[in-house]
Amino acid sequence: MIVFSAVAPGFLNFENLMSSTNNFMAVGVMALSMTFVIITGGIDLSVGSMMSLCGVSMGLFWQHGLNIWIAAILALVLGALLGFINGQIIVRTGIQPLIATLATLFIYGSLAMVLAGQGDGSIYGFPQSYLFLGTGSLFRIMPVQLLVFSFLALVFGFVLQRTNYGRRVYFIGNNEAAALYSGVRVQHVKTYTYVISGCMSGVAAVLMGSYFASVRGDMGLNYELTVITACLVGGVNVFGGSGTIFGVVVGAFILGMLQQGLNMLNVSSVEQSIVTGLILIAAVGIQQMSGLFSRRTRRIKKDRMSDLGLVSTGRE
Repeated sequence: MIVFSAVAPGFLNFENLMSSTNNFMAVGVMALSMTFVIITGGIDLSVGSMMSLCGVSMGLFWQHGLNIWIAAILALVLGALLGFINGQIIVRTGIQPLIATLATLFIYGSLAMVLAGQGDGSIYGFPQSYLFLGTGSLFRIMPVQLLVFSFLALVFGFVLQRTNYGRRVYFIGNNEAAALYSGVRVQHVKTYTYVISGCMSGVAAVLMGSYFASVRGDMGLNYELTVITACLVGGVNVFGGSGTIFGVVVGAFILGMLQQGLNMLNVSSVEQSIVTGLILIAAVGIQQMSGLFSRRTRRIKKDRMSDLGLVSTGRE
């Protein structure tokens, strides 16, 4: 942000920063639920396709006479159902989450394209009351999307840190076998994480449809990579077992501000992807180095305590 403020005049303008948050709130919303999935040791590559299918379905529900808000609620329900299908495929068949959700990425994405296939593939003309959700501001200062994201972040943070479900999510990610033998209903917890992921994809679709005043079959294309990147940049362990909602919020804002700054410098989307990839490598590399340093520090501390006779070495 310091660099961008120096080379891009107006970058740190308060109104500019507030309005720019609308560009990446959908990523932030899906990153919140992706945090749960990754902490359990899983991954969900289908979030972008679920967002597309939920968005198109919402548009079709509205076109066929449903109130736009009822259509939006049905989009959330559909997202939860798609997530449930993901979870059941994984826990019932034993297929790795990477493979299972890669398959549903193609299935859900193709369904979205088929359903939106008429004309130019987009649905638009939504009522103004709905568009306010994506473009409106409270007191002309705080974007409505940012308020929604902030509320969801508080809810997800509380659930992850303060509830039995959140503790089970961490437990499974650290040692699934131990969690199973301790009586944790591993299959249920895993399924719930994918249901939540699908539901948040539905929320993201509602926000995106309101922001762009239209929905398309490809509206979620490649979003899954950005969502996963936000989680990893925010400190979620790619192998599961650790991570916080606060870190993911920071990760989402880092990516969002990076995108905004690069846009102001007229950097193309292709070049922006290169920068995002480099940041992802750096984030995971730092994470791995931090883990190695931590383990080495604990080993040195244990050896020193052993030399002082404060702990048993097991060699007596």
